[in-house]
Amino acid sequence: MRRLAVFAAAAAVLSAACGGGGTKTETSRSTSSVIATSTSSSSTTTTAPAPAQGTVVSGFVAFGDFGGGAGQQAVASAMDRWAAAHRVDALVTTGDNVYPTGEPSLYPSELDAPYRSLRATRPMWITLGNHDAGHGAAELAHLGLPALPYVKSLPNVQLLFVDANHPDAAQAQWLNAELTKAGPPFRVVVFHQPAWSCGLHGSTPDVDRLWVPILERNRVALVLNGHDHDYERFTSPAGVTYVVTGGGGQDLYPLIPCTGTPQENAKAQVHHFTGVEVTPRSLTLTAVGTDGSVIDRTVLNR
Repeated sequence: MRRLAVFAAAAAVLSAACGGGGTKTETSRSTSSVIATSTSSSSTTTTAPAPAQGTVVSGFVAFGDFGGGAGQQAVASAMDRWAAAHRVDALVTTGDNVYPTGEPSLYPSELDAPYRSLRATRPMWITLGNHDAGHGAAELAHLGLPALPYVKSLPNVQLLFVDANHPDAAQAQWLNAELTKAGPPFRVVVFHQPAWSCGLHGSTPDVDRLWVPILERNRVALVLNGHDHDYERFTSPAGVTYVVTGGGGQDLYPLIPCTGTPQENAKAQVHHFTGVEVTPRSLTLTAVGTDGSVIDRTVLNR
């Protein structure tokens, strides 16, 4: 992907501050959605389809780029309200959890306190962003997590966490080995630097070269990323849904016209989190603003 040259100067300034198996071919996937596209700092309420019929057997909230940001508490409060009416079994982060450098002294204020009520009965599963990398091992240990990469499971969905600070061949081999094993209907892969993005950081060439072919070949249901402080959703020709959910609290980034990505379905420059609800045959993804409004919703069917 190449971003338009007119935005290059803005990207250079910002990068200084924040540089940095699915079901097999016989299984079909259909996607239905109503999209709200916003480039303002306020979210837009939409009329969106309700989650697919069926019993919700598991769910989680995903968010990224939050630690210490001015919008962090508002997003955390919105997740509290969501959890009161929706199933939430875990908190999943897409990285840049503790700003500016992942200092352990900031874990109580940036990792713990804002999510205290949610984490009283739920785990927090994280990947590491560039702002976490200096103390990544300590951050994972603080949350009782193993070193990246690792796998977590909920009913009907498996989450695979990898480290896009180092998008290397070794993790590509690990991903391929895990995704080719028999597994649940839905696989979700979580890492920080996005496969596809039309934000200031843009897509990540090494991820696109080393990891995307594996994600596509194994037809994972969903890829969750951060790094660009916005919301974006793309769908590849193979039916893989790629989401940037980096509006967890830090200052928002502008959205930039770009080329070379899969089809862009939705985008918003707004603080938000992403709720995921899983039934035996569907995964419903809902991006929610701090006022509870639905930014985007899509349903993936197996």
